[in-house]
Amino acid sequence: MTSPVANILGVSFTTRGFDETVAHLTQRIDSGEQTHVVTANPEIVMLAKGHSAFRSIVDQAYVVPDGIGIVYAAKWTNQPIYERVTGVELVEALMAEAHKKQWNVYLLGATPEVIRLAAEKLSNRYPQARIVGYRDGYFRQDEEEQIVREIASKKPELLFVAMGSPRQDEWLARYRDQLNASLMMGVGGTFDVISGKVKRAPLFWQKLNLEWLYRLMATPSRWKRQLAIPRFVWTVFREKWRNRS
Repeated sequence: MTSPVANILGVSFTTRGFDETVAHLTQRIDSGEQTHVVTANPEIVMLAKGHSAFRSIVDQAYVVPDGIGIVYAAKWTNQPIYERVTGVELVEALMAEAHKKQWNVYLLGATPEVIRLAAEKLSNRYPQARIVGYRDGYFRQDEEEQIVREIASKKPELLFVAMGSPRQDEWLARYRDQLNASLMMGVGGTFDVISGKVKRAPLFWQKLNLEWLYRLMATPSRWKRQLAIPRFVWTVFREKWRNRS
């Protein structure tokens, strides 16, 4: 049965909640379906809206609502998205499935120290998941083919790539047919959180849906990226008014 989708400024999101998303992705892996997951927040939506090449990548992906702004936009436009599916929590949930099913996992991206610490912590937390390889994201273009071959040889059920957006999803789309991975997912700063180098917002901030503000306060250099949020809100309301008229 096909899940309904919600269309936010031209980007089609799955409307599944978190638990249903994990169950569906697990089912796709078990059945041999290849999936490219994009965790999209308002910044990603605005990027897709303004760049046709990136938009075509997102159009072919399994897009989940990572960002409270997406949930609010769905509410404002009467569409059935009711909860976030955050990248960090989705990685942890899929790793729990990897532990149960002894899946192969490959980690790519971040700094050498961060990726090493993330691999160690995930191995300790999910010992039955097989982390078959990892490497940092600081490689030259002429090294890419060798990296792709290495990943393909490991046949990972889960491939997590942390290179920042849009680079991580562009990279996955470029090599998708060669990677031999069941589920591929760009994870942004998730390895920084898992490694312990960056702390998530306290639960109190998360429950208030203010994690974005906590991150901005902790890292003021993010302010330029956060400008996408007011632009996103304005564009959603402008489109809503235009459709009504």
